[in-house]
Amino acid sequence: MGYKSIKVCSRPGVNAELALKADSTARYDDIYYTITPPKVDEQPEPDANTLKVMTYNIWALPAIASHIGDRYDLLPQYVKGYDVLALQEVFANGRDEFLRELAKEYPYQTKMLDKDGINIYDGGVIIVSRYPIVNEAQYVFPDCTGTDCFADKGVNYAEIIKNGQAYHVFGTHTASFDTETARDYRQRQFKQMRALAQSLNIPASEAVVYSGDFNVNKLKFPDDYQQMFANLQADEPTYSGYTASTFDPRINNFAGEPMSGGENVEYLDYVVVSSEYAAKAHNDNRVDVPRSTSSELWKHYNLSDHFPVSAVIK
Repeated sequence: MGYKSIKVCSRPGVNAELALKADSTARYDDIYYTITPPKVDEQPEPDANTLKVMTYNIWALPAIASHIGDRYDLLPQYVKGYDVLALQEVFANGRDEFLRELAKEYPYQTKMLDKDGINIYDGGVIIVSRYPIVNEAQYVFPDCTGTDCFADKGVNYAEIIKNGQAYHVFGTHTASFDTETARDYRQRQFKQMRALAQSLNIPASEAVVYSGDFNVNKLKFPDDYQQMFANLQADEPTYSGYTASTFDPRINNFAGEPMSGGENVEYLDYVVVSSEYAAKAHNDNRVDVPRSTSSELWKHYNLSDHFPVSAVIK
């Protein structure tokens, strides 16, 4: 039998996928099957007063992450329909082809976060957009600890003009780890991201959006979570979708790998709106759990060790 996938209709207008695979045993074949949840097919929103943003740590870490090439191939079909994508951990070989594929829907792309000098990795943070990027900037954090120092972690910025309306989007990947030092660095980095915004002389009448893998686990460190908003001077969003976490080894075996997160269940990824610039009445952070029954990801199914977070801001 080998591998076979079948599209099924779980209810009118909502499609899921049933996949089956046979493994040979000593006597009889074992047949494994899995059913993916309905795929979210986002549609572009032309309204200039609404911005659809997705932040996604795609876990393309050389020598640590697995199935990177397979996931590069699959990811573009799961990130359609947004105005802006803020991506993190876009490190591994193959990323140029991956970004070219994304450019079919998101033709406007910032430079990859990087700084002068020599390091093992650049920042791995990039913003791609459906609409023109008319200004961009970068800031690499001066402080790091542990293996974070192997990469130029920091902030990427894009001014995006959506049908005449300006939006200022910041994408970041802040300090990892839960040591006292790393927690302190994270809060400094939120202040530094806000300072970058202030340095750009953004009109108060235009919206500022901070997004990315903030690495603040609101489940474990609620005080750090509140301090994050204070340091960013940003409004807390509402939450929907899979609200239990954005990094969850209970349902994502990539997250459970020892070089990823082990047993930790964490909520780390956010899209927030600054309270110092144009106010937005609605910002809902929806956590999706995209799954693939591709034969290349069989028994993994997930597309990264993190889940993507999408926001509709209006």
